[in-house]
Amino acid sequence: MRDVSRSQSVKENVDTKEHQLTVALRVRPINEAELADEAKIIVHRIDQKMVVLMDPVNDPNNILRANRSREKMYMFDVAFDSKATQEDVYISTTKELIDGVIAGYNATVFAYGATGAGKTYTMLGTDSDPGIYVRTLNDLFKGIEASSDRKIYQVSMSYLEIYNEMIRDLLNPTIGFLDLREDAKGGIQIAGITEFSTSNADEIMLLLLKGNRERTQEPTGANSASSRSHAVLQVTVRQRSRVHAIHDELHFGRLFLIDLAGSERAAQTQNRGKRMMEGAHINRSLLALGNCINALSDRGGRANYINYRDSKLTRLLKDSLGGNSRTVMIAHISPASTSFEESRNTLTYADRAKHVKNRVKKNQMNVTYHITQYTDIIADLRREIHRLRARLQEQNMVEPHQAGIQSKSLYGKLMHSFHEQMQLQKHVMELNSASLAAHLNISQQHLAISNFEQEDLDKMAKRHAEQMKEGNAATDGSGQDSDIPIEEPSSPELSDLAMAREELTALSVEQNKLATLKMELEQKLTDAKSRASQLKESLPLQLHSVDQHQILSLLCKVHELEMENMTLQSRTSLRDGLFHQHHQVLRRCQKHCALCCQLINSQRKVILGMWHYAKYISVVLYV
Repeated sequence: MRDVSRSQSVKENVDTKEHQLTVALRVRPINEAELADEAKIIVHRIDQKMVVLMDPVNDPNNILRANRSREKMYMFDVAFDSKATQEDVYISTTKELIDGVIAGYNATVFAYGATGAGKTYTMLGTDSDPGIYVRTLNDLFKGIEASSDRKIYQVSMSYLEIYNEMIRDLLNPTIGFLDLREDAKGGIQIAGITEFSTSNADEIMLLLLKGNRERTQEPTGANSASSRSHAVLQVTVRQRSRVHAIHDELHFGRLFLIDLAGSERAAQTQNRGKRMMEGAHINRSLLALGNCINALSDRGGRANYINYRDSKLTRLLKDSLGGNSRTVMIAHISPASTSFEESRNTLTYADRAKHVKNRVKKNQMNVTYHITQYTDIIADLRREIHRLRARLQEQNMVEPHQAGIQSKSLYGKLMHSFHEQMQLQKHVMELNSASLAAHLNISQQHLAISNFEQEDLDKMAKRHAEQMKEGNAATDGSGQDSDIPIEEPSSPELSDLAMAREELTALSVEQNKLATLKMELEQKLTDAKSRASQLKESLPLQLHSVDQHQILSLLCKVHELEMENMTLQSRTSLRDGLFHQHHQVLRRCQKHCALCCQLINSQRKVILGMWHYAKYISVVLYV
């Protein structure tokens, strides 16, 4: 088993960075229905970042708009016109997020806009011209494969929709509606969501197609295939080192790809009945999203509280909007004059979103392995060394003769340094064992001396009681106080006690010698480790082959683990010995306590006997 450090289950990286929400705008081509309505193009892209929206109403009798400019300019991080391709949109908005997800950062890409503005096309695309979903997943697995020699990755995904403020699992719709829950650290979790582990992009795409068939879509007056729900694809990438170390770092990044349902007006979509109720729920969640964007963009000013609880969509996007995530918002609008109000609202929200800033940090978990796993860790490192050597042979990466000699020389120096450190460490362990044995012997001698002293005290107390008894008997027989010679206590047999004390002195001298020798060996071991560290740091300068350098580095890591394993075993042995020593000390203390109690009781009896004797003498003399 492994012991995971839980001071923080997810360690916040010290290099926390502030990331501003990236906002892109995409203007779709005008369609045939809009041309049939004699709509005009009112959106024009000026350059790669600026667009101009023109008010189609040109009525000089309209007093409310008489002094207003009919043109409104908007600036975004990037703007796409109707000629932009799916590849252009993907490269400019999402591609740069892939490396961050693999490294352990969260990322979110969501499409925002009115019904029929082209959100689903941007995210899903078509078979011949795939969208952001497919291109992102392909590049994600390419990045994972490129670094799979050094890291082990695990990829899982889930796919859900929010329909009428209810959450459905698109990969397993039979389980019914799911609940949003908040964990102890404030993170949002979806209880019961199905997660599939995958190994390539094709598997994810099959699951994605399966989920899309379950997604709620219905025709409306604005779009013949309108998405009536918000679809959220979550991909989680977990990463750890291929070989274990004493302290491992686990990284996990989450990627959210979100296709929002379109904001809509009932008059525009001509919805009735059920479709109108759906539209009301869609507008309510998007209104909550707009309110959150407004409040986040005004953070530091009058807004002190961000209300994410107005809808399940905003609760789910809490980290993406104002938390730990690199977020990209792709706003979609129609260039037609018939969609002026929808386009203006979308541009207003997108312009607000530019001011939202997130605090982005790496998701990292520290894992510390127990001493019982050190053998397995060392075996893993040796297997990795063997794999790298085989790889060198397979690829015929033979170094020049001089480089080969240099590599062998470095290998010999490292092995000599390792052998020297191991020998010194063994000597230190032997000295620890000898010092521990001396400690135990000293404790035993102290205990033996306590036993001798207690036996002597028992004998003295016994002799004193006998003398008092004889004195009382003599007084009773004569009726007078006779001079009873108080027998001096016979000298105790000091031979065993003296030998124990001499042995104790000799052990103390030996213990001091061992302590001095141990300090000298530890200093030598420190110097040897310093020389090995300098040699290890010089490897990149002396070796030109990356694989050779990696092999020697792994050899150093194996040695470090073996050294630490030996040190931990020594500490375990020392701890057991100290426990035994403490047990001996406790026994000695108990002996001393018993000795003190007996001494106090003997003195009490002597005092009580003398008091009775004095009382008896006074009575006799009075009579």
